[in-house]
Amino acid sequence: MKKAITLIPTEITFGIHQYRYRWLPLDDKVTGGESTSKLELHHNRITYSGIIKNINNSAWSCMRSNKINQDLSTHTLVEIKLKTDGRPYAFEMEYNEGWQNEKLSFMIHTLPYRWTTVQLPIAEFKHMKFRQILDKELEKNVLSHILRYSFHVAEEITGPFQLEVEYIKFL
Repeated sequence: MKKAITLIPTEITFGIHQYRYRWLPLDDKVTGGESTSKLELHHNRITYSGIIKNINNSAWSCMRSNKINQDLSTHTLVEIKLKTDGRPYAFEMEYNEGWQNEKLSFMIHTLPYRWTTVQLPIAEFKHMKFRQILDKELEKNVLSHILRYSFHVAEEITGPFQLEVEYIKFL
């Protein structure tokens, strides 16, 4: 039986020459909504944009990576260089197989339309499920089994959105 390989990531770059991580949009259409989004790869960044529509009490969108078994247990900080439209975005780290299951999340607030580098202490990530913060301490054992990352348009504000990301570093 083959043993699964676990990656210890140091940096995820974006752009047309990055091949390990594949990013895809996922919208509320899977739950009856009508939000839309798209991804555009540039030389050294990715643009994630679309429109949030509140239909059938569903208003969400995210861009997420493919699944790769990863160990972040030795890291203490996630650094992300990004540019937002001023909306809040959540950076999420999934450790369960299903997208609807519990995950770790950190809310990002930035000034609009400025490249910003944010540093997210891993110890301050919150366990979340269905966009609700769970009242529990960070379970450090899940950091050795991170499967996927996502950027989630937060707070169900309807209308257009745009997020650009240049890199994610694990420090």
